[in-house]
Amino acid sequence: MRRVVRQVDTWTVLRVSILFYLSMLVVVLVAGVLLWGVASAAGVIHNFEKFIKDLFSLDSFHFAGAAVLEATAIGGLVLVMVGTGCNVLIAVIYNLISDVVGGVEVTVLEEDSTPRPVV
Repeated sequence: MRRVVRQVDTWTVLRVSILFYLSMLVVVLVAGVLLWGVASAAGVIHNFEKFIKDLFSLDSFHFAGAAVLEATAIGGLVLVMVGTGCNVLIAVIYNLISDVVGGVEVTVLEEDSTPRPVV
């Protein structure tokens, strides 16, 4: 069976993209908070701060965990908007090109799902 995809709904692309990228942002933020907590409890953060302080001969150097989380969240939201915009732009470009060339043809094979009798 042959099917032709002639148009992609840009409103659907927008909604799916926003939901996908926001869910990925939540996953990254939760994983980052968990990893930060484990690294802080294990002393890795303190050791790294001490290493940077000694490396550059600084008087003091400390990570601000809340500021790192806030910057990551803001940067992630910007990336959500940029990614969503790119996906919608690609959908619009596809729709314009498919008007000229006729779309993408997809061949779908249907398999017989009825069980065969055992002889």
